[in-house]
Amino acid sequence: MIGILPDKARELYAIPEAYEPMTAIAIGYLGDPEGFPQQLQERDANRRPRKPLEEFVFRQRWGNRWDLFAKR
Repeated sequence: MIGILPDKARELYAIPEAYEPMTAIAIGYLGDPEGFPQQLQERDANRRPRKPLEEFVFRQRWGNRWDLFAKR
């Protein structure tokens, strides 16, 4: 996503100087794959490995792990 303000992100979220804010993401809701075009259904069926969110998603400030990921 373009148009982010790295200095503002650093200030708001207490991002350490050793890290460079470079991008932002939009988070949405899962759709019903049956409604997707065939090409997207096929692409979505081939899952790709992802880094676990709890390793890089923080809440409000850098290093504050988001409770959403707490082990129950």
